[in-house]
Amino acid sequence: MKMKTLSFAVLILFLMTGQGMAAAKSGDTLHIIFFGSATCNECMRIKNELLVPLVKKHNGLLALKFSDIETDSGLKEMISYEKTFNVTSNASQELYFPDTFLCGFDDIMEHGEAMIESRLASGIKKKTDNNMSADNVDLKKILRNKMFSRAFFVGTLVTGLIDGINPCAIATMIFLISFMATRKRNRREIIIIGMAYTTTVFLTYFAMGLGMKGVLEHIKGYHLISNIIRWGACIAAAVVAVLSFKDGIVYAKTGKTEEITLQLPKIVKLRIHKIISQNLSGTHLLIGSIITGFLVTLLEAICTGQMYVPYIVAMTQEPSLRAVGILYLIFYNFLFVLPLLIVMVLAYFGMKWNDLAKQTQKQMVSIKILLGVIMTALAIYLAFGSGFFG
Repeated sequence: MKMKTLSFAVLILFLMTGQGMAAAKSGDTLHIIFFGSATCNECMRIKNELLVPLVKKHNGLLALKFSDIETDSGLKEMISYEKTFNVTSNASQELYFPDTFLCGFDDIMEHGEAMIESRLASGIKKKTDNNMSADNVDLKKILRNKMFSRAFFVGTLVTGLIDGINPCAIATMIFLISFMATRKRNRREIIIIGMAYTTTVFLTYFAMGLGMKGVLEHIKGYHLISNIIRWGACIAAAVVAVLSFKDGIVYAKTGKTEEITLQLPKIVKLRIHKIISQNLSGTHLLIGSIITGFLVTLLEAICTGQMYVPYIVAMTQEPSLRAVGILYLIFYNFLFVLPLLIVMVLAYFGMKWNDLAKQTQKQMVSIKILLGVIMTALAIYLAFGSGFFG
């Protein structure tokens, strides 16, 4: 019995020693770190479909660390790695080896396994001046991710302006100017009303967007909740796009705003008119303007939110925008109130409300078509991700 036990122990020792020698021949454990988001579908695909199976395959020889960039510590660590490796990509996924890196879903999925296998076979390299071309990685694919931040900036620029001149907001502008005209407000009063009202609209709309952004970023429902929100926003954007194109065609044929689908419901319009009349009729113009701006923004959100909500959802789907998301929201909301600010300045210099109404009607078809194009782009992005546009 003792001989059998001893023989078994020797056999185990021999096998362990053999495995250790085999591991030694291949080098030490290969340590890789993957930066992504726990609520990003593509990030989870890279982790679960590519990296985790490879870790299991090379038991003991491959060590994976997943760092969530939606946490402050994960984001700081990623920035540190980017500085060390001189990474300038804005990709949502980054995979680091001891000597090089991969950025973006396509490149990691296409080249990740081959790079891991080659390093395990040849031993672990120290950090060198190697670039990705040595591993036959298509640098153009990686560099194209830089374009996303520029594209999103342009998208924010166009979307914010279109949201500010959509018929919902314009209808309120026209009534506000007509109300000031009937009350024979002087220039000083127009400036007080205009600046206080516009500032309040900006702050209210920004607060609404910031709150939604925070909620979406802190939802840790992973695939299920993230997908529900993403596809819900995608469907909403697609519906708004279709209705916008329909409104453009209908108005081109009839010239009647009553036939337009995407506009504030009549009951909401009447409520807004009542709020403006009640709060801007007295002598306390500053307080009245602030109250009016706040309440009108909440009511208008029924219509303006059709563009604002999909935009914010699209932003939160891109983890690399988390650090600068607030700046994008500030920029978006400035663009949203810019048409209102311009109208107030023109009203100060004597523009009539009926002139604004006529100009708005002339551009109605163009506004509706442009709104449809923007919402289509948002729907496509939410459905397919940034890679669709690369």
